[in-house]
Amino acid sequence: MIIFSTKFFVKKELTMEKFIDLAFEWINGSPHYGFGSVCWSGKPLYEIESEKQKLSIVQSDDKKVLALRLENRDDENVIWTNDFVYEEGELNNTVIVRLAQDAADKESFVSRKFNRPRLMKTILKLGYGAMDNDLPISDQVLLIKDDNLDKAEKIICGKTKYLLPVVYVTKRFIDNSTILDIKELAKDLAGTAHVLVEDSTELSSKLKDRTEGKNPFNGAVHIYYTDKVGSRIVPDEFENGNLFRTKVVNSVCRRLAQVKVEDKYTWGTIRYQNLLAQYRQDQKQSLELEKACDEILEIKEKEHAQIVEDMEAELNELRSKVQNYEYAFQNRKKEQHGNIVIDCSEAEFFDGEIKDMIMMLLQDEKKKMDADPNQKGWRRYHVLKALLEDNAIIGKGKELERELKDILSKVDKVNAKDRKRLTELGFVSRENKHNKLYFHDDDRYIVTLGKTPGDSRAAANAASIAINTIVC
Repeated sequence: MIIFSTKFFVKKELTMEKFIDLAFEWINGSPHYGFGSVCWSGKPLYEIESEKQKLSIVQSDDKKVLALRLENRDDENVIWTNDFVYEEGELNNTVIVRLAQDAADKESFVSRKFNRPRLMKTILKLGYGAMDNDLPISDQVLLIKDDNLDKAEKIICGKTKYLLPVVYVTKRFIDNSTILDIKELAKDLAGTAHVLVEDSTELSSKLKDRTEGKNPFNGAVHIYYTDKVGSRIVPDEFENGNLFRTKVVNSVCRRLAQVKVEDKYTWGTIRYQNLLAQYRQDQKQSLELEKACDEILEIKEKEHAQIVEDMEAELNELRSKVQNYEYAFQNRKKEQHGNIVIDCSEAEFFDGEIKDMIMMLLQDEKKKMDADPNQKGWRRYHVLKALLEDNAIIGKGKELERELKDILSKVDKVNAKDRKRLTELGFVSRENKHNKLYFHDDDRYIVTLGKTPGDSRAAANAASIAINTIVC
């Protein structure tokens, strides 16, 4: 299963010979590999094996592309596969890196943690990263200031195209800082993404006007991918910097691991082409021809079998989660020690909606009883007090209320971004009724949007009516 994948440009100074030298320095210098001292003879196909490792090098017929594969079986009986593809280009050379892990048997423990291949880190640490459009590929942070604010504006508005994603970090308004260790973040994402950091919160305000409010702000991190489909990550209130940094790095790596690599850049394809060239040269020798064909078919069969195996594993994992949820739900229904089960024919629109509604009604009732000292000795008061103390309010309704107030209280007409967010919150727009939204497609709960801009009081009243109708 592919767990890491990236593609980046390197300078012409990193020749194919230098690339191989760095690879062998890594392999020969590592205590984890048992090859002894290895070197490449320059043959188009080179392979060597030890007890738990296998090293393969294949080169394309035109000598422009070289692929290196290193397989290693660890102590947990998990096979780690490092694939490196080097391609010579006219302006820059290109390096593709893919890391996969596969369980050798059913008892193998497959950890989700991984480290980027050392060879990749070494290439970038030595400064071989080339330019990606107008951004250098390196393990350093690029600060966004007034003098390069145009660069940030173009990235946010999708006006520039890069090979690598761009991770854009903003400062918090409260202290003009970020909880992220941006230097470590840049090292973590070297060769995987560019890391840009705003120098101050003042830039967020300037970019808001220049990008029509599309820019991230107040400590948020936005990841701009090459397909213009981005994702924004906002730190939790009590989240520390290391956890937030890990969340950002994992988000980028998971997304890139899902991107299909062009066939010409896969180790299997390059080896296939190499074997095909060998077949054409030796077509008169039937035994070698049969061997080459069998090996080609075996490679393709393994690739397809791996895809099926990965999908089955994911399906089994989802089935297991469903079974666990069903088991927990059944156990919860069986619990009768002081718990109360109340039937309600109304469907719950969001997590904890009906429970929170009941708890707030009980809060109101208890406040009335608090004003009467005599009622504090009543059994009803004691039960209400216990219920409120033992059951916390989830508060999803408050979150919905804040978002609705923010969107519907605008003086100007609600824009496309706001409509998208309303859809995510559960509002449905029906055909020919674009100014009316139905909460969870229920005719009883309608929000009417203004067709033209109105005054601030009218917008505020509309927001208040919608909130009172929908949110308890």
